[in-house]
Amino acid sequence: MSDIVDIPIISRGRVLMPGPDAVEFKGRGGARFRSPDPHKHIQDLVLGSPALLADLNNTKMRDIVEFLVEVGKRLRLEDNPYLKDSFALALQAGGLAEPILRGVYDDMPRMFDGGALLDLADRTIGIAYLDGWVPARGEHSHVRVRAVGTRQLHITAGNVPVVAALTIIRAALTKSDCLIKSPSNDPLTANAIARTLIDVDAGHPVTRHLAVAYWKGGDEAMESQIVRTSRIDKITAWGGMSSVKHIQKFLTPGIDLTALNPKYSVSLIGREALSDEAAMQEAATGLAVISGFYNQTACANTRIVYVESGLDEKSLGRVIELGRKLLAAYKTLPPVISTPAPTRNSELEEELKAASLDEDFYHAEGDTLNGGFVVSRFSDRVDWYDQLNNRVVNLVPVESLLDATKWCDDTTQTVGIYPESARERVIDAFSLVGVQRMVPLKGADPMRIFAEMHTLPPGMPHDGIEPLRRNVRWVIDHRPPEDATVRIQPPSPTARPFTVS
Repeated sequence: MSDIVDIPIISRGRVLMPGPDAVEFKGRGGARFRSPDPHKHIQDLVLGSPALLADLNNTKMRDIVEFLVEVGKRLRLEDNPYLKDSFALALQAGGLAEPILRGVYDDMPRMFDGGALLDLADRTIGIAYLDGWVPARGEHSHVRVRAVGTRQLHITAGNVPVVAALTIIRAALTKSDCLIKSPSNDPLTANAIARTLIDVDAGHPVTRHLAVAYWKGGDEAMESQIVRTSRIDKITAWGGMSSVKHIQKFLTPGIDLTALNPKYSVSLIGREALSDEAAMQEAATGLAVISGFYNQTACANTRIVYVESGLDEKSLGRVIELGRKLLAAYKTLPPVISTPAPTRNSELEEELKAASLDEDFYHAEGDTLNGGFVVSRFSDRVDWYDQLNNRVVNLVPVESLLDATKWCDDTTQTVGIYPESARERVIDAFSLVGVQRMVPLKGADPMRIFAEMHTLPPGMPHDGIEPLRRNVRWVIDHRPPEDATVRIQPPSPTARPFTVS
């Protein structure tokens, strides 16, 4: 691969390669790439009239899924030249080590399993509603409803490349026109999948309603042209708060925003784990998996561990021992799940060093290459908890696991829990404060723990919402009843009138 990678704009079945108007961009990690000037290709990126969605709207869901299955067969890294290029660029621009990134790409074809895709569409929206008009039940059968596709802009995150595949799948299953703005730390994966769609069938309605481009985040000239009610109905924005706040500036009535903003995840360790060596080892292995997978780059990674413990020296000693077993467990993780970090995090290293010197308040071990931990000697997290990465976690002693609810809200995505006997006494309280998932940490085999915490039935919510249902428009067809004798029942003379104050 050359030093500068050429990234085309994908425009509904067409590949627009960089030419005289090419603009060079810099990705994270020093990667360099160039693309056609997106400002000159606005008309290639947006659909225009929503009436142009008729071809996709009239395509049956089974035909869409069969097409996606065929695409999935061609998303094998060793056989797909586009994916080879995106993989190489993601290694430069992204933050995942080679074994982890390879595992992510190797898993991509599984996302295009036909049965799972049909289940996803049916359980979240209902295939009958996507393929036609569905009458209401009983005496109201003259009223019908349908889910129709929309014009969507997806501002995707690049921490894990599966986001690109997931976005394309969701757009296809909602029969929607989709413009993807690729991220700087993964500027080519969505592009590679889109080019694979073209190779399978450039004229398929799904292909004809997919556009992919890169432009620099915060480009107001670009986004003010795209985010208009004449061009976009729905926006899904992943990534940092700054990007979400930026796109909100262009929102007007008629454009719906789904903000998949940054999440922080935690784990809860009951006091049972500290009273038994085997239980502590099992808890440490589970913590290593949930904090270490994808090298702690995902929202679902644990960064803070609330441990049910007293604050006396003996109790804190057991919490420190749990931290040491966690560091040892990192070394047992398969490289497809987690590896030592490729580079140190100098800012976090400074925080670790300062914590290790402040022995009255903290106990710190490890580093930002192989992993580390900080035990708070009081019931509160470190001030710099939002900087925790590179497999470094903060262990916080709490009198009761329920005490941790004060630090959780709707930005808390995934909660690991050990032992399982603690689940029922905490699940309702944590659900109410805003957490979105509670997963098990039980087991001795890291691969099985990883699989069990990530394997969900099709159609489960994402970050507490159902993105597919939000990305369609629901339309009611209210016809006159066939039985002309049907009358509206008059209100009871004793009924109180309904008023709006």
